[in-house]
Amino acid sequence: MHDGREETPEKGYPLRDTMDEYKFEKGIRYEVFVGIKDKDSYTEHLDVSDFKRILTEICTEKKISFSLIKQMGGYTHGKGYTTETSLRVILIGIREEEVHRLADELKRIINTDAVLITKSDIEYCYV
Repeated sequence: MHDGREETPEKGYPLRDTMDEYKFEKGIRYEVFVGIKDKDSYTEHLDVSDFKRILTEICTEKKISFSLIKQMGGYTHGKGYTTETSLRVILIGIREEEVHRLADELKRIINTDAVLITKSDIEYCYV
């Protein structure tokens, strides 16, 4: 991809003759969807900054690389339909058991009904 800047070693970007120099690896991408609405009160007693702090503490301790995306979600539960702030944690390069432990820990701390985990085969490279 060319962004219009001149590519020279002096400017800090490598010169590349072909895209063949980018090597993609196969991996698995997990996404953990966590709503921050409390399962008992159906209110958001936790805000996004609290969730970020909790997630960062857990991932720093366990050396888990992650990305976090804030979004809105909606679902049906025993009392009807509701919407809530939903946070998507993206994990690459982690064992499946670690994903389940992280999801269980977040579910417990937030006191939510369920956490959704998705798993996808991907190819990725670092540039």
